[in-house]
Amino acid sequence: MQQRSDHLETKGMLCDPGDHFKGRFEVERKFRVADLASVREHLEKLSAIPFTLGNAETDVFLDLPDGRLEANGQFHTLRHMRPSERVLWISKGPAKDECVAIDLANYDKALAMLKSLGFIEKRQIHKRRDIYFIDKFHVTLDQVDGLGSFVELAIMTDDEDLLPMLRDEVQHTAMELKLTSYPEEHLSYRELLFG
Repeated sequence: MQQRSDHLETKGMLCDPGDHFKGRFEVERKFRVADLASVREHLEKLSAIPFTLGNAETDVFLDLPDGRLEANGQFHTLRHMRPSERVLWISKGPAKDECVAIDLANYDKALAMLKSLGFIEKRQIHKRRDIYFIDKFHVTLDQVDGLGSFVELAIMTDDEDLLPMLRDEVQHTAMELKLTSYPEEHLSYRELLFG
């Protein structure tokens, strides 16, 4: 079970994430919901463990000037979380479930470094995000500017051979959490906002 820690709280984390965000692949399902409060209430009744609450996140999407990464199905995002001041560099694709992230120390320096390597900023997405853990899954409650409210259920792994089994487990857990009563969204926030 995850534990609270003063050290983690300075980074905006309410418990140790354990292996929740470790892996090269992420299996996720996303649902459009009208009322995040009812989903949060249901998670709390199931003793879901809060990981981060009330973060405002800015996702800055980066590409090379010729757009070759996006054209190849690769998406690089620099994520800035406040008030925790956590910074993630996230690389998704080109494979469907491929997702690698690394913590960075400073948003401004990271963005300056990436720009010095030739990356340019393509677009931004702003959202408020709460993350809960339930068993080996993480459940993300998002309020996305210009889009509305969503819940994502996800799990990560390094083992590509486990992806079919994990897709089944995510489906089963989505049913247990009653998320399947909401419309499922198959597009990313980037695709929904920018095509």
